[in-house]
Parts: sequence; structure tokens; C-alpha cells
Amino acid sequence: MMRSFPTVPFLSRAARIAVATVVASFSAAAFTIPAAAAAADAVVFSRDVAPVLMRHCVGCHRPGEIAPMSLLTYREARPWARSIRRVVVSGEMPPWFANPEHGVWANDARLSEQEIETIVAWVDGGALAGDPALIPEPPRFRDGWQLGEPDYVIELPPVTVPANGPDLVPNQLVRLDIPERRWLRAVEFQPGDRTVNHHQIAFLGGFSGTASGGQEADSVDLRIFAVWAVGAAPTVFPEGAGRWVDPGALLMINQHYHPNGESERTDRTRIGLYFGEGPLEVEVEAILASRMDFAIPAGAPDHRIVARHELTADSRIVYYFPHMHMRGRAMSFTAVYPDGSREILLDVPEYDFDWQLFYYPEAPKVLPAGSVVEVVAHYDNSAANPDNPDPTRDVGFGFQSTDEMMVGIFELIEVAPGKGAESAASERP
Repeated sequence: MMRSFPTVPFLSRAARIAVATVVASFSAAAFTIPAAAAAADAVVFSRDVAPVLMRHCVGCHRPGEIAPMSLLTYREARPWARSIRRVVVSGEMPPWFANPEHGVWANDARLSEQEIETIVAWVDGGALAGDPALIPEPPRFRDGWQLGEPDYVIELPPVTVPANGPDLVPNQLVRLDIPERRWLRAVEFQPGDRTVNHHQIAFLGGFSGTASGGQEADSVDLRIFAVWAVGAAPTVFPEGAGRWVDPGALLMINQHYHPNGESERTDRTRIGLYFGEGPLEVEVEAILASRMDFAIPAGAPDHRIVARHELTADSRIVYYFPHMHMRGRAMSFTAVYPDGSREILLDVPEYDFDWQLFYYPEAPKVLPAGSVVEVVAHYDNSAANPDNPDPTRDVGFGFQSTDEMMVGIFELIEVAPGKGAESAASERP
């Protein structure tokens, strides 16, 4: 993947209730557009605040997207002024969980100090409108397939999600009906209902069972094919890089649905495949550093689980994707080099299950062959964890949100022998 930056939330039921409460607190009488002209040096929406919202917020905060309100216009944003001030000052919005002491990220979603100060000054100054003619054009958003019409479309069977109840985690199995071996330059998920579709992981291979169309799932070799989370951008591989797919290849798509607490919904996901032309110069490999053989004791406030993956060749890391459930509290990725030295690659000290974020290094990160990527996850199964559904039971691996997962995904590209080791050595502290 390359600069495809998923940063959009899956709002929990508690979050939606909180949003509804805030909305209810505003009355029509409380919202008026100031009639008086703003002073020349006043911070106003049109000239000062709108550009910040266009850069950081409207990808989610616009009609038809997952965020609960639009911020495209002054009339839409003005009722939320005090809330906007609060969440940007606290760092709650935009969501970003990487520890800034380790790594620089191409998709760092945080506002700059100057941008935060601008929003604070706007709200404290009365949240003035300013000259509407100064509002910048919003970013262009494309309906339908973001990358254009795919070369091949996978149509998954519909999934009906009830208004309430446990999460649904179906495994959809399909075979690719393509005439010859091709390589993929991009993959795009197109969920039918983003309000209940939490995330999806597509694997090459599958468990025993029956695939869509009555074909037998005779493979148990699971390799990551593509990953999607709510609001995720399409997967676009670097120029000349991609992933092979073969005729008759079996895909197992692990889907995760979360009832919205309001109404029954039906989702029908489509997956678009985009084939590359000419030779595949380099293959992109997704690594699953995961554990399924664990039990988190009831009441444990800080249970630690470790997974490791050794690199067999000099490799450039493309992204990291940490995944746990409601008891997950922190996850880190650390490089253990062949000489025994260690370097933290990504540290997420306050993991939040409601946000499924990818982390893309700003500069190419090359690790030499023989390095081990160590993934460490921490879990809070105590009553002090407000998200814990049941602190009285031991918790193991499972697909329900009330179960747990320990999944550290990272994607890499092998580089020329020798070059990787030299680059890694020069980058290390």
C-alpha cells in the first residue's frame, strides 16, 4: 500500500449516544448567524477556520459519511463550535494514537499548534462567519469506485445486521474466476452500509467449508490479501509493485459487523480488483504477526502478549496496522536487529477499538535480513476499564468484540541484498 490513509472512525454505540446528547442540547434559538461585520483582525470561519476543516475534517464530516454531522459550511459547523474547540484542544480529534517520540508518519492526522490556536481564537471570539466569498472550495470527492471501474468485481452475499445484539463475524468464501495469472496494482472495498460494517480482512486461502457458489474451500493456507476499515482509502500499491492472484484462487473474507442500536441494516460488500500491466517489478507482502493461543485472566489490569516475525530478506516497511478488541490498551512494533540492538518502530500507547488506523512511515524504513519485528500488546481486563463488557471472565481469541484478538499487521517490500542492511544501519539511532 502507498499513501492510502484510512483515518475514519467506527462510532461505538456509546459514542453515538454521546453525539445525540450533544445534538439535543442545541436549540434553533441558540443558533444565529452574526449580522455584524467582523473586525479586520478577528479570526473568522470563512478565511481562517474553513481551510483547517477542509484539510483535516470534511473527509469524514460531510453528507453520506460516517461522522454524525457535516462541517462543510458555516451554518453546519457553527452549532458545534464549542465541541470542536474542546476535542481539538484535548487531541481527541482528529484521531491519532502514535507516540510522537517514535517515528514520523506520512498520514499524521494531528492539527498543528497554529491550527489549534486558530480554532480556539475563533470560538473564543464569538465564532464569527466572515466573508462567505473567502470560503475555499471543498475537496473533490468521487461517488462510486474511487479508482474508477475495476477490472474485476467480487460481489459478496448480503449480510443482514439486526438493530441490537452481538456482533456478526461471517466468513465469506469466493473463488476468483479469472482466465490467467495477474498481478494487482490496487484493491478497493465498497461496503454497502458503512454504519454497521466495522472492518474486513481478505485472505488468500480459507478454512474448510463451502464457498460462495457451492465450491469447496479445500485450502487452509491463510495469507493476507487486503485489509479494510470504515472509511479506509483504497489500497494502491507503489508503482511497479503489487500482489499476484491466480485463476481459481480462493479468497476468505472475514467480515465484522456491529449493530447500530437503531434499526436493522443490510450490507452487501463489493471488492474491486485493478490489474497491473507489464512485468511485476516487486511483490508486496503483508505479514500477520498474531497470536491465537492466549487467555487474558479475569480482572488482569495489564496482561502482555507478544508475537514475533523474523525477516528473511532486507525489507522496506510500508505500513503498520494494530488490531485488538475492547480490552486492548496498547500495542507496539519493535525491530530487534541481528546485533541485538532494538528500535521502536511504532508505539500506540492508548489504543481505541472504535478507530481502525493505519500508520505509514514518512521515510522508507528498511530492516536488514535477520531482523525480528516484535509486536507487544497490552490488555486491561479489569473493572477499571470502562469498555470491558465482563471483567469477571477469562478472555481468549474470538471474533466477537467481547472476545479478543492479538493482530499486528505490517506490509513490506523486499529490497536488493546489501542495500537494505546499509540503509537500516544508517537510519538506526
